[in-house]
Amino acid sequence: MKIIVEKILSNINKVLTCYEKLHDYEQHGCTYEEIKKELILLKNTNEELVPLMKSLSKDNSAQIQGVHTLFNLFKVNFLPTLKVHLLYLKQTDELSEDLLKIQARLAITYLNVDDCIDNLRIIRSYLK
Repeated sequence: MKIIVEKILSNINKVLTCYEKLHDYEQHGCTYEEIKKELILLKNTNEELVPLMKSLSKDNSAQIQGVHTLFNLFKVNFLPTLKVHLLYLKQTDELSEDLLKIQARLAITYLNVDDCIDNLRIIRSYLK
């Protein structure tokens, strides 16, 4: 269980770091490669995170009080949107600074669907 929790915490920290970088990109601008890198990292991290959380929930529900309620908060409905976003970026190599800021805002917006970022912070605090 300890290894799963450490992997979950590591992935949650990666998501939260990406989220903060996207805020910085929205305010100060970024390059095409920078935003693409963060969006790919978000996609890969979340694809790893979901099965880890399901495994922890399934295998340790009796040991962790309230784990089902906690993990019901976590929903990754932004993953399909993120994949579409990456496809769009792949099709458009040359984006202006303003369009890249809009892309960062878009990513921040769908990361906040269903309060996902706040829920990740709650889960991180709970697992620490």
